Amino acid sequence: MNVWMTRAAPARDDEQDLIAEWRRAIDEQRAVFGQTGGERPATSQPREQDGASLLRSLQVGQVRRGTVTRLCDFGAFVDLGGIEGLVHVSEIAWYHVPHPQQVLTVGQEVEVKVLNVDQVRQHVGLSIKQTRPNPWDSVAQRFQVGQLVRGTITHVVDYGAFVRLDGGLEGLIHVSELAEGDFMHPRNVVAEGETVDVVIIRVEPVRRRLGLSLKRVPRSQYNK
Repeated sequence: MNVWMTRAAPARDDEQDLIAEWRRAIDEQRAVFGQTGGERPATSQPREQDGASLLRSLQVGQVRRGTVTRLCDFGAFVDLGGIEGLVHVSEIAWYHVPHPQQVLTVGQEVEVKVLNVDQVRQHVGLSIKQTRPNPWDSVAQRFQVGQLVRGTITHVVDYGAFVRLDGGLEGLIHVSELAEGDFMHPRNVVAEGETVDVVIIRVEPVRRRLGLSLKRVPRSQYNK
């Protein structure tokens, strides 16, 4: 396994697993809110009829506008005007989102694409990122091996650091490409939120991977 890979969203081959995860998440959320007396059913008075009618009219592929109603670890619930759908955390943006609250806020209006509709269980799967161009489609035109680019450290792990580049793409600086010498852990070299210049050392559009290097940045760049 190549540990320099980017943290891309699940491939479409895993769509059925993702749908199953969405359904489990919705059921768990409803169960928790039901136990505490705070459940917000998909079709509630006085909009029950409107919600039922909206559910019947929803079709996969449609783009709708809605309002974020709740944020949780696994995603965001969006009210479409009578029924709530779930935007799984992997469908919020084309880059890795650690938690929905880092990108969305309750009450925010968003545009979503309908991914799946379960009329019986009243489950609606939505996507925010699929209403926007996929930055990986043009990665080969925008980034080339050897190019110097600027980005922001988003996550530091034992094997390196992830960097978000222009357009929302994420690449990985493998630990071997961070710096010369023995520095024990990547956190001794970079920190989350830090802006860094990196050199692109690998581009794989099909696999959605970008390999980056910090130690190969020309010394002259550090004076800018």
